[in-house]
Amino acid sequence: MMETSSDANTQARFAAQRLAFAPLMFQACRALRDCGILERLSAARQKGLTAREATAATEVPLYASALMLEAGLASGLCSCDEPGADEPRFVMTHMGAYWLRDPLTRVNAEFNHHVCYQGAFNLREALLEGRPAGLPAIDSTGAKTVYEALKSLPPEVKRAWFDFDHFYSDGVFEACLPRVLATGKHIVDIGANTGRFTNLVLSQRPDTRVTLVDLPGQLTVAQENLTAFGDRAVYAPTNLLDPQAPLPAGGDAYWLSQFLDCFGEDEVVSILSRVRAAMRPDSRVFILETYWDLQRHEAARFSVIGTSLYFTCIANGNSRMYHSRVMTALAAKAGLRVETLVPHLGVSHTLMELRAA
Repeated sequence: MMETSSDANTQARFAAQRLAFAPLMFQACRALRDCGILERLSAARQKGLTAREATAATEVPLYASALMLEAGLASGLCSCDEPGADEPRFVMTHMGAYWLRDPLTRVNAEFNHHVCYQGAFNLREALLEGRPAGLPAIDSTGAKTVYEALKSLPPEVKRAWFDFDHFYSDGVFEACLPRVLATGKHIVDIGANTGRFTNLVLSQRPDTRVTLVDLPGQLTVAQENLTAFGDRAVYAPTNLLDPQAPLPAGGDAYWLSQFLDCFGEDEVVSILSRVRAAMRPDSRVFILETYWDLQRHEAARFSVIGTSLYFTCIANGNSRMYHSRVMTALAAKAGLRVETLVPHLGVSHTLMELRAA
């Protein structure tokens, strides 16, 4: 049956209302999960639960149980065959199972709750003014970017930030490693963060050394994680935003993982130009990113674009998840050309291998 104009208008208006109430529904669905009701719904299977039964099982007040279940119904986490009954009975849906059990969904939800949610109130200011106007919601130190604030963030915020960062990178590092190691024995890890990629490299290749480049605070954490490797891990504290700050010269490979998305376009060109200046003629550059145009699934594209809003509002006010052709063009401005492009690694990554143009 063809969809009528009236049907299309009704669906569009409903979608608009879902968006209008999304902030409240998001919090209600987190409460439904964290108060244990969604777990009880899962255990009840097709029998489902009434609000009264949910209260008996969890000791959540009846008023709260009813509201959370109704929000779950409105959001798609549960269904209700007889909404007009004196005691409606709710059954968990397939979407509810993802909300309860899927690690990707939980990481994204907790990141948005702890890191982004309060600051998102100031997203419009961030977009128009080019500054992370939402950052003060989680940072009390007056930091200019979230990276400067990381060490002092509240524990639950810091945990959600690193869980999000590591979830997207850990599953893809192994797939990239053979290409990187094939270039030689000296890897320069730019934006080394807590040293997870360096740890992998040094663990698998005893004859390899890695120079880690990042802010001093980040390298302090990395150094604590890499003590077992001694002088095979070399630390180069650097403010990458300083256009005069040189990068370690003569590396076989320069590795930039989920790093360039932390910078605006002019800053990306500046960083890559300094990489180009530090390279030998036969050095290789590896850029690992989640480009929004190279996603196989709409859910991944949606999440990647959503992450750009975090960069705007919380991280620094001027960076984003890039389109792959934009990154290729920025690299060309810095004197680099893409030699190989490997999409669809891990959850949503693409690896670019570049050499001097």
